[in-house]
Amino acid sequence: MNVLAVDCCMKLTGVALRTDEKFYSEQQNLGRLQSRELPLMTEKILRENNLSWNEIDYIALTNGPGYFTGIRVGAAYVTGLAYASGAKIIPVSSLELLEKSYKSSKKKLALIYAGHGFVYASCENFLDEGEYSHEFIKSWLEKNSDSVIISDDPERIEISDERILQVNPSLFTLCNIASENINRAINPTELKISYYRAPQGMY
Repeated sequence: MNVLAVDCCMKLTGVALRTDEKFYSEQQNLGRLQSRELPLMTEKILRENNLSWNEIDYIALTNGPGYFTGIRVGAAYVTGLAYASGAKIIPVSSLELLEKSYKSSKKKLALIYAGHGFVYASCENFLDEGEYSHEFIKSWLEKNSDSVIISDDPERIEISDERILQVNPSLFTLCNIASENINRAINPTELKISYYRAPQGMY
């Protein structure tokens, strides 16, 4: 089974390929160059592994939450690939990816920068995935002192806490999530994006 993975929701743009025999990945901080560089990264990864587009079975895509432009670039590109190749899309939450990219037995609070005093956050079994104010997260942390905090870009999150760790999203983990959740596979027309953008956040 050949799984192509694309992540554009966070600070790094990543593309990976997992086959029955190999795993190959590349991550770059592309900023505003995502729309130009993402197709080149994907073509490179397929070329170096001697695969054609129609040999891709599934495309794992982080479908948000995260950076608005990145989400749209990734979704638009993957939707086009899926139409052209006939591959199914497996949507994966960027917060789920971030959480599972760090191994710990403790509660893991995953945070992604949302701007204007808000973050996208989740903690499996303890905090539903969504958009929250910094004040709410600080209050939650006071009540959950046994947790660790992980973010791909902690410098942009205005929460001062010694437990916060920088964790880059693992493309290997993204491929694993997709491979273990084939039942999530959808046609490109069914793809939905998770923005979680409310005027004042959820809480």
